[in-house]
Amino acid sequence: MVTGQTLVPACGPAVPTPRQVLATLSQVFGTDKVGETGYEIAAAQCSDEEKDHARERGLSLLYGELLPDGVSKALQPGWLGSSLSSGNGLLLELGMGSGKVAMQAFLQCRGVAHILGVELVPSRFAIAEAAAKRLPESLPKAFKMCQHTPGQCVCLEEAGSGRKAELWCADFFNVGLNYCDRSDAIFFAVSIPCKLFPDLCRRLAQAKEGCRLFSYHSLEAIWWIDEPCPFHQCEANVSELDTFATSWSPQGYKFYVYVCDRTRPPHITAATRNETFSEWQAVWDDASQAYYYHNQENERSQWEVPHQAGCWQAAWSEEHRAYFFWHQPTNHSQWEVPKCLADLGWGGGEGGGC
Repeated sequence: MVTGQTLVPACGPAVPTPRQVLATLSQVFGTDKVGETGYEIAAAQCSDEEKDHARERGLSLLYGELLPDGVSKALQPGWLGSSLSSGNGLLLELGMGSGKVAMQAFLQCRGVAHILGVELVPSRFAIAEAAAKRLPESLPKAFKMCQHTPGQCVCLEEAGSGRKAELWCADFFNVGLNYCDRSDAIFFAVSIPCKLFPDLCRRLAQAKEGCRLFSYHSLEAIWWIDEPCPFHQCEANVSELDTFATSWSPQGYKFYVYVCDRTRPPHITAATRNETFSEWQAVWDDASQAYYYHNQENERSQWEVPHQAGCWQAAWSEEHRAYFFWHQPTNHSQWEVPKCLADLGWGGGEGGGC
């Protein structure tokens, strides 16, 4: 029953998803859960315990997902599809949420022999786990469950071909990124805290030659290590107008698509002391006629001007009676205000002040 993908010339943020694939997704996830839009979709709901755990780790539980037609575009040859045509490929999804992308790729992309999806949040994994259980129940002649540890792992196998979809509830820094060196394509459509950028980049630097990466983050903004970046942006994705349909932006949201090609000189330069990245956004409040500051990583807001942005921190020098600026990973200090803090008011006579 599973159909291969049709090579439709891609334009705009979406490519039509095969009807049979949509029908099966609706069967296992629920008709009202496939193609959900807005900010209150099913997988966005988390328990108080999950929220507390996220706060302790400085993570955001703000959630959205690619829509089916956005996934169909991503699977086209100009983006990820060129690396998934061999018939024995491995597709890795880091931060799979409800599992809809992994399941769609399993049903739609015949060139993938093994799909591995990893999700940290138990309630989101539970949605994926339930859908994985329904697939062989609904189509027993086409699929079987070959492994299931409730709340931890579930593995499906397609009859005849032996193709597998393996879903894990885990931290992808422990289970997932260790597959970089053998993955043909990687979905990484999630935001992570900047403190994790260096470790992420060290793992991505080990990517398999020819691997394609679909990323929420621009590698130019997060490559904070000295090791050369082997990834180059795919030609089809260079334009800022190349977007993909998502639950929060059906009209299209910008993701970044790269190919690992070590035969070319590195194009993305190392920025170990990146001075531009900031997790903070200054937001004007009409009622108080003042700015407050919103942290886009942990979804917290405050009135005080932040003393830390990216990996830079404003530190007070008693000797000089002035602030200096310290870059924690490299232990570099300077008097000049890095842009990430200058944008928040440092150096301009505002807030925490210099």
